[in-house]
Amino acid sequence: MIKINLLPQEYRKKERTSFKVFGSLLLSLIVVCASFVYFGHVYLNEFKVIEAKRVSKEEKLKNLEVWAKRDDALVSERKEYEKRSKTIQKIANSRLLWTKTLDQFIDITFNEGNTERHWVWFSNLSANTGSGRRGPTMTLAAKVATGQFSRQANYLDDLKNDKEFFKDFLSVNAPGGRVVMTEKKEPQAAISFKLDLRMKPSSLWAKNQKKK
Repeated sequence: MIKINLLPQEYRKKERTSFKVFGSLLLSLIVVCASFVYFGHVYLNEFKVIEAKRVSKEEKLKNLEVWAKRDDALVSERKEYEKRSKTIQKIANSRLLWTKTLDQFIDITFNEGNTERHWVWFSNLSANTGSGRRGPTMTLAAKVATGQFSRQANYLDDLKNDKEFFKDFLSVNAPGGRVVMTEKKEPQAAISFKLDLRMKPSSLWAKNQKKK
């Protein structure tokens, strides 16, 4: 049955929301608010954890970048050192130790004081460094005692037969020269000659050095 309220508006009773409807709305509101609170709590906690992990990883990344730069610098230094080391070795292998060579030359010439085999002395020495495929040369104004050319030949043979000394040389001139009188009582005569020692190019010195 349909009821119609014919009373004027000011005499009508105010309509109220149903308790069930109100309770449902209130409960829904509480659930929504609780959901927001829970979501906010969980989100903020997760955000803090994630943010802390991000900061930690960024710090680790910065440390790794520092170590990576140091590692790159060390690798670069090692390469530079290896390059310099190879250059030094190349230079060391391609140069002649003149002091050692001259010491060996003097030892052969002195012959432990034995003058019977050869008796040689020099008035001057000149050296040419050579260029390209031509090796250096040593030229000495020499004299060998007495007029016997056999002593000169012995001396030249001793130079060529000393393997340690002659390994860096290509040739030595053949016996020759002229007999001259000296101003000394002993020896009164000597053979004056020019000693020419031609050396190998520097590229061959390196091979000799590597054989050691």
